[in-house]
Amino acid sequence: MTPTLLDDDALGTLATVALAAARQEYPHKLDQELRSDRDLRPPRELNPAFYGSYDWHSAVHNHWLLARALARGLPGELAGAAVALLDEHLSPQRIEAEAAFFASPGGQTSERPYGWAWLVLLHAECAAGDGPGPRRWAAALAPLADVLAVRLGEYFTSVLAFPIRSGTHRDTAFSLGLTLQAARGRGDDSSAAALRAAAVRSFGDDGPLPWGDDPAGDAFLTAPLTEAALMSDVLPGPEFAAWLDRVLPDPGAAAWAPPEFPRGDDPGSVHLEGLLISRAWCLDAIGRALPPSHPAAGLALAAARDHLERIGALDPTAGFGRSHWLPTFLLYLDERLRAAA
Repeated sequence: MTPTLLDDDALGTLATVALAAARQEYPHKLDQELRSDRDLRPPRELNPAFYGSYDWHSAVHNHWLLARALARGLPGELAGAAVALLDEHLSPQRIEAEAAFFASPGGQTSERPYGWAWLVLLHAECAAGDGPGPRRWAAALAPLADVLAVRLGEYFTSVLAFPIRSGTHRDTAFSLGLTLQAARGRGDDSSAAALRAAAVRSFGDDGPLPWGDDPAGDAFLTAPLTEAALMSDVLPGPEFAAWLDRVLPDPGAAAWAPPEFPRGDDPGSVHLEGLLISRAWCLDAIGRALPPSHPAAGLALAAARDHLERIGALDPTAGFGRSHWLPTFLLYLDERLRAAA
């Protein structure tokens, strides 16, 4: 399998799209609980750091894209624009306003868990970066990231009685995986151990999963695959193989071929393009975690290759319905493949 998808030109295109989306305030979808008329404010006032990109979580992960792209290397003018935007949006004053929102009654569960997980991953990316820029952004983000990291830990370890198996933002396995990645990135071994234990508690005793079900029409995640990818990360190789044997007793019935769907600009159709991307990184993780002799290993890696072929035809710049979020998934896939290679 080709280990990466993105060359320097493609990375620059994704960063350019993210820059534009992060500054585009409308159209916008708010996720908040209203307590009074005073809560009705435009996005730029309610969330002055993450007001663009259609919704808060997409704005957050577009900032992650820019921070990660800078770390990988962007050409001078584009790098300058990315630094300027991150300096503007990730200032102490703007993050203080974001923290005030999440401290308010209307922000207690808003964007949980998906948006929160991307925020702590953004902070971990900045904290791991070199140079004065990442240090500034990490310091500004720290108060908000610390609060949301604690809330996520409580949510996954004690609040959530049963995992949510969803094809969209509420999926437990995907956000738990992002949160675990962030904890490891910032060297928080205690939180990482607690999150690993939460994953095992939530999914460790599962029986056969519905591998053959068709995806939901608005899915950008496949719940059994996000779960299996998470378990491949938290279980040692032999334990993961035994777990997969239990949840996938017949690898030939896995139905891992890329799903066919009509292309269009409807939000559900666009989500399905993201589904191809997330399935690719999950299948690659599963296949690599198994012994080569395991019957599912070759099937998973072959399916990942098939998904990558389909992904190569996607255009993340084709309309705001794509450009406000799909570039992040492409870069995240590329990062996963690079790390595993």
